[in-house]
Amino acid sequence: MPRVFDKKNVIIAKIDEVDLKSYLVDSDLNDCGSRSFLFPELASVIINAIPEYVFASYVDPVIPQTDAVERLREAAKSIYKIKDFDLMKRALIDRDDTAIAELKTKKNNRGEFGEILLHLLLRDFHETIPLISKVYFKDSTGVPAHGFDAVHISPVEKALWLGESKFYSDSKEGIKALIEDINHHFIKDYLNEQILVIKKNLGCNEIPQRDDWIKKLNESSKLSDQLSIINIPLLCIYPHNIYSLFDDLNVKDAVTCHETNARELKKHFDDNNNHPNKSALNIILLLFPVKDKKELAKMLHEKLWYMQNM
Repeated sequence: MPRVFDKKNVIIAKIDEVDLKSYLVDSDLNDCGSRSFLFPELASVIINAIPEYVFASYVDPVIPQTDAVERLREAAKSIYKIKDFDLMKRALIDRDDTAIAELKTKKNNRGEFGEILLHLLLRDFHETIPLISKVYFKDSTGVPAHGFDAVHISPVEKALWLGESKFYSDSKEGIKALIEDINHHFIKDYLNEQILVIKKNLGCNEIPQRDDWIKKLNESSKLSDQLSIINIPLLCIYPHNIYSLFDDLNVKDAVTCHETNARELKKHFDDNNNHPNKSALNIILLLFPVKDKKELAKMLHEKLWYMQNM
């Protein structure tokens, strides 16, 4: 499968099943002769995905060399127009007391960068194409164009991917929040509203098979028809001690540790998913344990802040 962003294979795909996928961060030898995990490299991979995440596919992907720096700067500034990103940046980088206090009052805040990592995983591992830019494309009321963290299509499979992401300090709280999302978003009225916004964007988008997608969405008026063409990737990013227990995640004990954790979370999801139409939902649970949420977020904001000020 072609790799679009993660060209250095920083991310390892581990479990690969129809309804469960998992990913880990790889390690490499360092100059001291030991192994270290590639979290700084992961931060770079995520940041490199931001321009496409911001501009989506309706902007010409071939950016003239003379415009490249300006486009990167514009993408970074656009990210900081989103409240969650700006709040976390002010808390972690600026050490703003007001922002720090506000974060403490937010119960298990979803965490920024989750939807960018979801975008990257879908592009790299599922060969999808982004359909809507959540940052730039806005509907007539001036609110974000869709309630989903990712709106992609897969030209080969001809599926619409409507995804959600959570970056939580507690994995089961993240799973709980994802279940709340599907209960609120995959109901007839909400889905009709979002498909209407998607169709509006298709009129000015040069994606592959555009006319086919306009026809497909126009013909999908019944909830059962809509759900039959939709994949629902649900990404949960959370801290885990596997990176402290092992320096090589390919050894047998590390594999067992990861699979035990992933299957426990999948069971927790299945046991608590009470959506009335869950048998009709094509849900794919994506699990991505990291070493430390705050440390990774700080690295990402430092790189994003540098990009904004290039």
